[in-house]
Amino acid sequence: MIKKATCFAALLLMAACSSGTVSKDSAKDNPASNNSEVEAYEQNETTLSGEQNNKDFVNTVDDKALVSALRDGGHVIYIRHAKTTKDWGDQVSPELDLADCSTQRRLSDEGKADAKTIGEGIKAAGIPVGDVISSDYCRAYNTADLAFGTYTKNSDLNFLPCVECTPEDYENYAKRVAPLMSAKPEAGKNTFLVGHDDPFQGVTMPVVPTNGIYPAPMGVAYVAKPLGDGNFELVAKILPNQWQALSEL
Repeated sequence: MIKKATCFAALLLMAACSSGTVSKDSAKDNPASNNSEVEAYEQNETTLSGEQNNKDFVNTVDDKALVSALRDGGHVIYIRHAKTTKDWGDQVSPELDLADCSTQRRLSDEGKADAKTIGEGIKAAGIPVGDVISSDYCRAYNTADLAFGTYTKNSDLNFLPCVECTPEDYENYAKRVAPLMSAKPEAGKNTFLVGHDDPFQGVTMPVVPTNGIYPAPMGVAYVAKPLGDGNFELVAKILPNQWQALSEL
């Protein structure tokens, strides 16, 4: 189960709250700062700060409230694509061709398995799926296809051609992605966005000052409550292997 935020205010109850919880699994999967999940080629003050915000994020609701809310619909869930064979900045490669998967990072066997696990957990939990929207990159729409069996593409979820992104780049990401994060789904459904790390960090900078959230590991999902007009609230973080735990509630 996902640890309640109130557990942190009650030191005597911490052991009880941690036992058998999804948050306990999260702690295992989030490495110490000297073992960053940000690849060396993209480590800088902004990405490392965003990674720390990812580690520090605490769900605003407990497990039962979360899965109940998801079953009612009305949320936007941003999933970073599942694990790839190699992490490299293909968005700045002169050979990049979005129509040719061989020019891009590809899902690894573990990533393919994680994508299926995500979809199976969501289905088992009885969480209604509405629109599934992916970037144009193969690793994103392959994740969506393996998890949900359906998707549409939207280039607003794509990378900009930067690795050392500037403040202006992150502002551009926010302008592109915020409308998707803030749009209310069809009644009784949830929207799933399948994208990448930098666009999510950009769109969360106004929500988690100043450097937003760098979503890690690959396959992690963030649940948002869309408020319209480019605004949203972050509700929960869910790792690929945690959807099954929600299905048991």
